[in-house]
Amino acid sequence: MIADSTSTEAKDGCCRPCPYPKLGPLVDYLSTLNSRADLRVLSGLLRDVEVSRADIAPCCIFGQKGYKRNTISASPWYELLALCWRSGDFTPIHDHQGVSCAFKVIEGTGTEIRFATTPSGLICPTATTPMNPGYICAADDADIHQVANMQPPGTDLITLHIYSPPIKSMNVYHFAARVSEECAAKYAGAEAAGTEFPC
Repeated sequence: MIADSTSTEAKDGCCRPCPYPKLGPLVDYLSTLNSRADLRVLSGLLRDVEVSRADIAPCCIFGQKGYKRNTISASPWYELLALCWRSGDFTPIHDHQGVSCAFKVIEGTGTEIRFATTPSGLICPTATTPMNPGYICAADDADIHQVANMQPPGTDLITLHIYSPPIKSMNVYHFAARVSEECAAKYAGAEAAGTEFPC
């Protein structure tokens, strides 16, 4: 999991009062939580939020390697973050065990890939969704997905996320099992010899 990056306004773990007026009602509600939030409620709250990059500019900080999580407000029962993605940034394939997760695309177009488990133990992609500004994504518990900025270089993606409770851990998945050493050696030998790969 990518390390959290806390904004100046959120170093104490919670913004009170919220320095971003357009997020005030959302933070007011989230601050009342004393248990895991209902995913449908979180989705509805995000649907009602009208916010641009300029409205949360101090929290729009980009990482050097991979997407960056910027905390806006938090408590033991939620975290509200701005995630900033450069072209080519992506999450691992992951689920949301024990957490309600909802986010809204603020700027740019993201891509969500959903996966399902199979009897073989591998996972299978089931849907790919382009996420335009205003798109709401909601996931919890066994939902497995990957989020990415697949836009051209120089095109940013900014998303506003709510996790309830804050993510402490998650299950990470791989699309397929790693190739065995024996098979990998055969592939390497075929490539070096300029022959066909042994399939």
